[in-house]
Amino acid sequence: MPTSAAPTSRVLLPSQGNRDQILASNAIAQGTTVYPSKKHVENSSPAPSSGGVTKLRSALKSSPTSSNGGSTAPSTPGVRLEKSTDSSNAEVTPSASSSSSNDAKGSYRSWKRGEGLQSWEMDLVHSAEVKRKADVAQLYFLNHYFDSLRYLADRKARLARFQESTSSRGLSSDPSSPNHSQYSSEKASYLGRERVLLRKRRTRLRLAQFHIITQVGQGGYGEVFLARKRDTGEVCALKKLRKRVLVKMDEVRHVLTERDILTATRTPWLVRLLYAFQDHEHVFLAMEYVPGGDFRTLLNNSGVLREEHARFYMSEMLVSVNELHKLGYIHRDLKPENFLVDSTGHIKLTDFGLASGALNPGRIESLRCRLDQVKDTDLIYRTPAERGSLYKMMRAQNVQHADSVVGSPDYMAPEVLRGREYTVSVDYWSLGCILFEFLCGFPPFSGGSSDETWANLKNWQKVLQRPVYEKPEDLQFNLSDVAWDAVTKLIDTPDRRYSSLSQVQAHPFFSPLNLTSLRELNAPFVPQLQSDEDTGYFDNFDDPEDMAKYKEVQEKQRNVEAVNDGGKGVGGRGLWTGFTFGKNVSSSMWFPSIPIPLLSMPTFAPLD
Repeated sequence: MPTSAAPTSRVLLPSQGNRDQILASNAIAQGTTVYPSKKHVENSSPAPSSGGVTKLRSALKSSPTSSNGGSTAPSTPGVRLEKSTDSSNAEVTPSASSSSSNDAKGSYRSWKRGEGLQSWEMDLVHSAEVKRKADVAQLYFLNHYFDSLRYLADRKARLARFQESTSSRGLSSDPSSPNHSQYSSEKASYLGRERVLLRKRRTRLRLAQFHIITQVGQGGYGEVFLARKRDTGEVCALKKLRKRVLVKMDEVRHVLTERDILTATRTPWLVRLLYAFQDHEHVFLAMEYVPGGDFRTLLNNSGVLREEHARFYMSEMLVSVNELHKLGYIHRDLKPENFLVDSTGHIKLTDFGLASGALNPGRIESLRCRLDQVKDTDLIYRTPAERGSLYKMMRAQNVQHADSVVGSPDYMAPEVLRGREYTVSVDYWSLGCILFEFLCGFPPFSGGSSDETWANLKNWQKVLQRPVYEKPEDLQFNLSDVAWDAVTKLIDTPDRRYSSLSQVQAHPFFSPLNLTSLRELNAPFVPQLQSDEDTGYFDNFDDPEDMAKYKEVQEKQRNVEAVNDGGKGVGGRGLWTGFTFGKNVSSSMWFPSIPIPLLSMPTFAPLD
C-alpha cells in the first residue's frame, strides 16, 4: 500500500562549527532533504566522503540564483530538515537563492538585513520577547536530539557492561548452557531496569518528586524550601512562585531572566540551576543549596571586616559579578544579601531577577520621583561615629523585618535611580558601596531616616568622605590610603568609575590576590555544618521570633493578593513556554562521544 509523504518538519539550530554537515549526513542517510544556511555553506569544512555526502558537498559549493528572488532562508541561521518524498534519492538544495552578488536585492544577506520586511515586522523580529522565544525553540530542538543521542549512547554502554559482566563469569545466552537460567534471570533484571529508566524519561517533573525538608525563605511572590529529590537524593533550594501573582505584578520577565541566567551558567561563582518545572498554578526553580547563608548574616555577626578579609570577599564578589557580565547581564541591584556563602566559605552570586535589561517602567518612575522629592535641607552632616551608630540602630530595628524585604537604594548607582542609560559599571558602584561598608561598618550614603538616605544619594559627591575617627578605640575603623583609593575608584562618575576586572586586578589594593585563582585559597570563614541538610545559617520558620521578621512579607503578600489582575489569570500557556529545565535526567546532560563545540551549550527539557 502506498504511503503518503510525511509532513514537513523544520528544525532551527544556532550556527556553530560543523553542525550542518553532521545533521546533513544523518539526514541523507535517512532520506531527507537538507537546507544549510548561507553562513554554514561559507564556513563549513568538508564532510566525510560518501555517496550521499559527496552529493551534499557539491550542492553546498553551488549557490543557484532565483529568477524572481522569491526564495527565502530561515529567519535564524541554522539547518532546516525537510522530509523527502523519495528516500532512495536524497536531493540537496541550498537554503537561499542569491544573485551573482551576495549583497544584491533578494540575496540571503540582504534578506537577513531585513530588506524584505516592513518596519513593524523588523521591530517584532528584534523584540526581546521574540528573540527569547527563538532561542528557547532552538535550544529545545538541541536538547531533543542530543539528549536522545546521549540516552542511546548510555543505553549501549550499559548493555556492553552487562554483556562483559556475564561473559567474564561464564554466563551464556545459549539455551543448552548449564548456567543459562542464571543468565536469563540477570537479563530479565537488566531489561527491567531499562524499562524503569525509559518510563522516567517519559514522566514530567512534579513537586511530588521532591521531599520538602523545611522552609528557608519567604518573599512577596512565593517561598523557598530546602528539599531533596526523591530518586537521586540531591539536596536543593526549591523556590516556589505563584504564576498569578507574577503576572499581576509584571514580574514574569524577571523570573524568566533568572531562569535563563541560572540555566546558562557553568561557573562556581553563580548559583547553579538543577531543575525548573511548573504546574498550572506555580513555577518552581530547584537550585543548588548554598548552606552558609547570605553575606548580610555574616556581616551582622562580624561587624567591620579586617582589611585582608575585606579584600578577599570583595575580590570574590567582583569575580562573581564579572561572570554575570560575561553572560550579557547587568545585575543593577547588588547588596550583601545577593551573595551566599558556600560550604567552603567562598562566595556565590544569586537573585538575578532584575538583570533582564530594563527595569519596570513604574519602578523607574518611582525611584526618579523619590530622588527628586528630597530637599537639600534633608542633607545633614554627621560624623562617621554618628552614622555608624545610627546604622547599627537601624539594623537592630530590622530584626523585626526580613532583610530581603526591607529593601533600600543604599547600593544603587545614580544612573539607575534616575532612569538614565547605564553600563556594567553600575554594578561596580554597588560593590564599592559594599566595600565601604566592609571597612567602615555602614554604607556610604546611609542616613538616620529614609529621606536622609535619599538626600545623601542625591548629593553623593558631597557626602562621600573618608571617615576620620578621633577615639583610640575606633582606630580599627581607619581606612588605609590604598583601601580608600579603591573605594573611590568604584564609587565615582560613570566616565571615571572602574568597569572591568582588569582595572580592579591592577589596583594596589587588589593586586596581592590573583583574581583567577581565588577558590584555591582558604576562606576566612568556613560554615560549621552538621550535614547537607543543615539550615543553621537561615531563619527558623518554626521559631516565633524568626517568624516575627516576616510580618512585612505577609503584609506585602496580602496587598498583592488584593490587586486586581484584570482577568489575566496565570497568563496563558504561551507565556511560560520554555521554562522547564532538567526534567528527570542528570543536570550534566552532555554527549561526550561527539567532539563538537555545540555541546558546550546548556540543555533544555522539552517544552510543557
